[in-house]
Amino acid sequence: MNNAGILRDKMSFNMEESDWDDVIRVHLKGHFAPSHFARSTGRQGQARRGRKRAHHQHVSEAGLYGNAGQANYSAAKAGIASMTWVLARELERYGVTVNAIGPVPAPA
Repeated sequence: MNNAGILRDKMSFNMEESDWDDVIRVHLKGHFAPSHFARSTGRQGQARRGRKRAHHQHVSEAGLYGNAGQANYSAAKAGIASMTWVLARELERYGVTVNAIGPVPAPA
């Protein structure tokens, strides 16, 4: 389960480039790096053992719908959702499922 993340909330017109870079780097690389290791080791063992494995990414409502003051965070979480779709397609043939978990509050 990948759940890396930080916040640097500011309206886009007040956001420093470093605020954008930090959030994108932590979220996207923070999900890619452990996923890369797990995929490379898991994929090698899959063919021999025939076990089904699951890989989970954590996304956010902000990445699916956007959030004012969170252009960087929303973009990063949308990127994680997209990366999840790609990983699911790549790893399906190895019996590895890749899922995104995106908690959304229940309506009141």
